Amino acid sequence: MPITATITKAQRDGIYELVCNHLYGIDDLWTAFGRSRDYATAERLAIEFTEDFRLLADIGWRPDEEREAFELTIPPHDLAETLKRLHDEAEKLLSGSPHERSERENDEQTDRRFLTGLDACEAVLVEFDERGGERA
Repeated sequence: MPITATITKAQRDGIYELVCNHLYGIDDLWTAFGRSRDYATAERLAIEFTEDFRLLADIGWRPDEEREAFELTIPPHDLAETLKRLHDEAEKLLSGSPHERSERENDEQTDRRFLTGLDACEAVLVEFDERGGERA
């Protein structure tokens, strides 16, 4: 597969954190599909989780990958959409109410990981914009 972008280990770790955080909500798919019969939401979530799994295929499933660089093979448009979604989710998490933020375990450490992911998404998206959406 052609390489769309290459990210560093630090960028990978931040994006990995955002992907995992999103995947922790996979029960929402069951709720929308099986209980609520909200098929539009179920379809949206299925697409998002598929994107997450595809990204994990490139960056690795384990939290402790040893590689120093990670080649992303997702087509540029799809990768940009995925990174924008993860970026927006990170912004929401980082700007949550003080009460919401204080309820999260290891708040400062979690915020640092989310911020790293947000920065990584921005860096790759900026690179795409500078290249006009072309592959690396």
